[in-house]
Amino acid sequence: MIMPRAATRRSVAIALVIATIVAPFMAWQGAQGGEKEALSALAPQGIVVVGDSISARYDDEVGGEDQAWWSITGRRFNANVTTYAQSGSGYLRPGRRCTGDRFIDRTPAYAGDAPSILIVEGGRNDWSRCDDGLFVPSTDAEVQHAVDTYLDVLQGWLPRSTRIIVLGPPWGPFDPENGQRVTAIIEAEAKAHGLQFISTTGALTASRVVDGIHPNRAGSVAIARKVIAALDS
Repeated sequence: MIMPRAATRRSVAIALVIATIVAPFMAWQGAQGGEKEALSALAPQGIVVVGDSISARYDDEVGGEDQAWWSITGRRFNANVTTYAQSGSGYLRPGRRCTGDRFIDRTPAYAGDAPSILIVEGGRNDWSRCDDGLFVPSTDAEVQHAVDTYLDVLQGWLPRSTRIIVLGPPWGPFDPENGQRVTAIIEAEAKAHGLQFISTTGALTASRVVDGIHPNRAGSVAIARKVIAALDS
């Protein structure tokens, strides 16, 4: 049956109205985790971040003073980010003032569903180890062994499709000697394992930290820029 022109125009108009109403809902549904959410081209399986307080103390509030470097990075690439971070922790040292865990103890980060990218952010606390609940200066050999062991575990558990990235520990102006020592060990181990190393040198200047160690908003942005530039290359 041939539909009259007036009826046809009404049908088209109704369809346009429905599309106008439904489209925003579908976009909202996707944003809430529905099937319509667009996948990140860079990290369709998401990004996992294992880290210390440089990651743990910050959040995902866009534009906020405490927006984390990983949040800025994830939003740049439209990627879901899952963090396994704990203040005070590292490759060698347990967090929460020696009562928490080390990077290697967070098995869900590497033994669960494989992400597209796994970023290890840390090492700032590995200037020391724990001895009966007290911080004792670490040796180079202790740091090297802890980093080597953890990177071996990541490469043993994660598939080759996961891009493992080692982030040089974001180190503010406090204690530069240990910063150079620990960073050099981590960089050498990353390269020995054939993994991508991203330097954060220069990110946390005196004006970009709140206490000589932890980044303010500008510091988190500076770290994110270094990570984004490396992921973009």
